[in-house]
This record gives sequence, C-alpha cells and structure tokens, in this order.
Amino acid sequence: MTESNLGAVVGGPARDALRAIAELLASDSPAVSDRVTLAIDYPERYVEVQNDLYSQTLEKPHPEMAWFALVDALHEQELLAWVDWNEDAAEVLGRLRQLESAPGAAHSWKWADELAAGYDRTAGLETLLAGVGANIAGSGVSVAWLDSDSDTFLIVFAPSVQSATLVELALATGHCVRVF
Repeated sequence: MTESNLGAVVGGPARDALRAIAELLASDSPAVSDRVTLAIDYPERYVEVQNDLYSQTLEKPHPEMAWFALVDALHEQELLAWVDWNEDAAEVLGRLRQLESAPGAAHSWKWADELAAGYDRTAGLETLLAGVGANIAGSGVSVAWLDSDSDTFLIVFAPSVQSATLVELALATGHCVRVF
C-alpha cells in the first residue's frame, strides 16, 4: 500500500475524526495529535519511526494504523490504560486513578475500595466501568472504553460534556466507544 492510496483508506470523515479524537482526549498533549497526524499524512514515515524507536517490525502501512497510533500515543502520555478483561478490580481501579486525565484531588476515590470489594468478575468489566462512571459523575469527567475488538479494554477519561461527540467521532472512524 502506498501513501497515495492509504489516504483513501483513512480519508475524509475518518481522517478528521481521528484528529478530533486526539484533540478531545489529549488537548494538553500535542504529542498525541502529532503521532496521529504522522500516521495519517505520512504513513510510510510513521512505519519507519515506529520500527526505529520501538523495535517493531511493521512491514507497511495498514488501514488501522492511525487508530493504533492514537491508542499508543494516549498510552504513552498516561491518558489510556490497557486492561485485560479478567484483571483484578483493585488493579484496574488503581491504574485508572493513575491516569493523567483521572479526576484528581478535587474528587475523592474513597469509593474505589468498596467498588473493588463488591465487584463480581462474572458480571464483566463493563459493570466495574459503570460503577466508576457512577462514582465520578459529578467530576465533569466520564470513563470511556475504546473497543479494540479483543480481550483487552482500552480505558480513557473524557470530558463528560463531550462524551456523545467522542462516540460519534469513533463511529466515523469505524470504531466503537462506550461511555459510562
């Protein structure tokens, strides 16, 4: 796939939506937008950079590369947590609390221990995320799951007033986001 025809795969609304998601989730971190822009506008160069910096073995650009660039950049900026579907609730909550975008000192996490203790793993991680969402509802931040179509949950915090926008933007890229 060449740069010229990759643009057709990640073009139009998807291209703009990926950039908008980067800005929405990382407005104070230009590194995220820069990474997404590089993957969209210069995919061959993005592959080279990834291979050089991270000892990856990407052979060529692919249509999902810009989404992966977004996820990787958010993770590197401590704005996204990778969570396995069967991970311990206390571990999940601890990792979420450490994210740069998590509700901070103005919003107590005292509820987290009780939520972790009452968590039923058989009910699914979605129930834990719903509990987090309910407990941070007044903070102006919502918890969101960027669906990766795998056993891994990609969890971020987003401004509550922009939750619907985040869902719409993700759909424009061909991805699903659930906000709790």
